[in-house]
Amino acid sequence: MEIAILTTLCLFGIIGTLVPVMPGCGLIFIGAFAYALLTNFQIISGPEVLVLLGLMLAGSIGQFFITSLGARVMGAGKYGVVGAFCGFFFGLIFIPAPGGSLIGAFAGAFICELTFAVKSQRESVKAGIGAVIGAIFSLFFEFFIGIIMIAYTLSIIWHNPIPPTIIL
Repeated sequence: MEIAILTTLCLFGIIGTLVPVMPGCGLIFIGAFAYALLTNFQIISGPEVLVLLGLMLAGSIGQFFITSLGARVMGAGKYGVVGAFCGFFFGLIFIPAPGGSLIGAFAGAFICELTFAVKSQRESVKAGIGAVIGAIFSLFFEFFIGIIMIAYTLSIIWHNPIPPTIIL
């Protein structure tokens, strides 16, 4: 039963790393944490859960910073970077459709560059495109972190000779 829960959440999690609406690494972490709880931390220990938590946070937080970096590389100033960062976050929440975070990142960088940095429309569009490129790279970053989380979890389970004790 615990393997079924872990497998299901890991599969949805890895898909979720590439779909901006789903919390991919979060689902993988929840699966591993549920497995640890169900087996009374005999197979996946507390410190290993903390490593997975750190990886999940790195994957989630990294998304926002990589999006902002993309805007910066394409010429955005501090306002465009902040706009891309906030737009990516708000796009995830308020545009719950595939591409919501990309739309948010573009809009945030574009609006902030145009309004606060008083740049031309061309420069603002360029910053917005950089934010979108950064957002796309950030999805692959989270996917990579998700693969690491799954591989780490499976290696723990594979190399642990302790049979699980199920708590019901």
